[in-house]
Amino acid sequence: MARRSSQMKDTWKDKKWYNVYAPDMFGKQSLGEVVSSDPDNLIGRTMMTSLRDLTGDFSKTHVKLFFRINEVQGDNAYTEFKKHELLRSYIRSQTRRNNTKLDNILDLRTKDGMKIRVTLTAIAPRRMQSSQVLAVNDLIRNHMKEMASQTDLVPMVQELILGKITSEIYKSAKKIYPIRRVEVVKIKKLS
Repeated sequence: MARRSSQMKDTWKDKKWYNVYAPDMFGKQSLGEVVSSDPDNLIGRTMMTSLRDLTGDFSKTHVKLFFRINEVQGDNAYTEFKKHELLRSYIRSQTRRNNTKLDNILDLRTKDGMKIRVTLTAIAPRRMQSSQVLAVNDLIRNHMKEMASQTDLVPMVQELILGKITSEIYKSAKKIYPIRRVEVVKIKKLS
């Protein structure tokens, strides 16, 4: 049997480390480091982190944020917001037997023309009548459409992630039925 005359080339030596930073809406904090042999290969890569890592708030461990690398300058890579999700285990822990869970998936266009898909969940401690379910769902849809038409993408995403909009919906929905919790399950940037 013939021996191979050429040796394998070590491609790891050609690679370089790049620092990845969050967008302006999260204070351009460091998300970590990524290795690549070519900076063009970084464009389009997705980085995931928890809101706890960005804010230091341990009660936000269940909130996952996804960022897409869109620009590389020198040894630094900069990102844009891609999507936000809550852990499924957290959502399951909030619902109990005989609870009512109302899911709303809304495609919204913000004031600056960006399109996002928002999934909201409202949880009630007991069974709701169908008229109450319709009233709460209408309230959620109308409030979200109104907020999106008056707000740009960056403040809208910040208010959704930090819970300002959900607390407003919670206060309004409590007048219809004693809702226990309103959560933003997902936010996805479509355009």
